Amino acid sequence: MVEFEKGTERVKYAAEVKLTAVDRFKILEAWQDVLDIYREPRMLVVPYMTAEMAERCRLLKIPFLDAAGNAYLDAPGLFVYVAGRKKPDIPELTEKVALHQAFKPTGMRTIFALLLNPALAGRNYRDIAKAAGVALGTVGWVLRDLNAKGYLHEVLRGEKRLYNPDRLMQEWVAFYPVKLRPKLNARRFRAPHPDWWKNIDLGKYQARWGGEVAADKLTGYLKPATFTIYLHGKPDRLILEQRLRPDVNGEVEILEAFWDVAEEAAWQGGYPNDAVPPLLAYADLMATTDSRNLETARMIHDRYLANAENQA
Repeated sequence: MVEFEKGTERVKYAAEVKLTAVDRFKILEAWQDVLDIYREPRMLVVPYMTAEMAERCRLLKIPFLDAAGNAYLDAPGLFVYVAGRKKPDIPELTEKVALHQAFKPTGMRTIFALLLNPALAGRNYRDIAKAAGVALGTVGWVLRDLNAKGYLHEVLRGEKRLYNPDRLMQEWVAFYPVKLRPKLNARRFRAPHPDWWKNIDLGKYQARWGGEVAADKLTGYLKPATFTIYLHGKPDRLILEQRLRPDVNGEVEILEAFWDVAEEAAWQGGYPNDAVPPLLAYADLMATTDSRNLETARMIHDRYLANAENQA
């Protein structure tokens, strides 16, 4: 927590500290959605923010501070905007910063499996690799990176447990639309009629509803206008039997499911078995700019995900 005083006024922020520079607009836009989910003001604290990125933060209303003295804060009784200061001569900041290893596509799959089944963190690498659907060699560097970021800690006899899973979950959600989702070979189609989806048994296609349909099943609040399907294997049978026609602007989107089917039995229950886990439905909605989707995402977060800290 960081508190600013101006006269008799006080403004408090919950600071999200990043150890690497923020250098992509899409990451900022994803973080804007993450910041919006919290009820108290949040801000980013980063090593360095370029003038261009600082201006984007101002336009997106993302408060930030960096080590050079650049800043954007805008609250009742408080306005600070400093941009263009040079990167400070700190060795850690002058070296080229590597991409987040844990937030590469295969790392994202691994984190997803750990968040859905936190007990996996204490299992051997082979079990984690199977649950995540990744190569065995991937697990080691993902866990090392999570440990370096403070998301893993050891308990008795070297057993590992997730630490601060709610924060890790929010990072995963922010990176999902730019790191993992583009790798899932999305294809779009148009359905034969508006109610085509209501009586489909997706289980026989080894598929699950994501996005707006999953949100409707999880909350009963959202009337779906788009239809996202995560499917294991080839979609040919589903496309043929449901008479879906290829259309780049179609309302139906089919993506590759990226988790191990057998692992679903180990996940936290409490949601329909023809829907993706709440975490993925939440990420799908947060990746949009639709206000009704974002409102429903908050409902999913509060109902299914807010107690992630207690489940680890």
